[in-house]
Amino acid sequence: MPEIFDSLETGEGYRLEISGLSYPLILPWVWLLGEDHDTRIASLNLIGKIRWNQDLGRLIARRVKETLNDLEGICFITVVEKALQLAQVVASELAVEYMAVAYNRIKPHMEVSLRPVIQVGMDSVTSGVKFLALYERDINLLVTHGTRGVVVIDDVVTTGGTIMGLVDLLEEVAHLKKLSHPIPIKTIFSVAEEGKRTRVLPAPVYSLAPLPDPMIRRPGTLREKPFQESLWPKPSSG
Repeated sequence: MPEIFDSLETGEGYRLEISGLSYPLILPWVWLLGEDHDTRIASLNLIGKIRWNQDLGRLIARRVKETLNDLEGICFITVVEKALQLAQVVASELAVEYMAVAYNRIKPHMEVSLRPVIQVGMDSVTSGVKFLALYERDINLLVTHGTRGVVVIDDVVTTGGTIMGLVDLLEEVAHLKKLSHPIPIKTIFSVAEEGKRTRVLPAPVYSLAPLPDPMIRRPGTLREKPFQESLWPKPSSG
């Protein structure tokens, strides 16, 4: 029976086969627009795909069990929002009750005027320049439950920008809590790896499958408007 997702997005698709999964993941080819060049990628988007998250989460949990003998003193962490559903399935399969979450920006519930909050900048191939933030609950969870380190759950590892953002967050946690050294990243588990990394990552990556390399296919089509035009658009010639 064809996957329902096959018919929900138009255009060409990439067939991602994963060992242990009884069906392929059909991923749309999408353009990431840029100023210098546009890049074409096979887009793995897990948001709202319940079955995919459940099945992939079980496979990753199995890989975690095979790789790590002891989870005592290990805190799991993920980044909102694309890998959150996946990470929750992994944690549930491993009977992990608490997980740290790095948010993509400071949220009102963090009460920055009353509670400690850490925010760092990072860059991602798929998301561009953005922020990662931890607030009081996650900071304390990392310190109390990550005495031996953290395990990262992610959807796709490309250049490693998200991982290095997490490294910066953990260094800030150590500074805030006056730890003798930053909490280390022990391992990184993801559904897929994509392209060639531009950074040396602090821990090994275990993924279920490779994605095709991002392809630069055309000159950049994203051009920023001059500042004045952004305030007062030019009148129509008619």
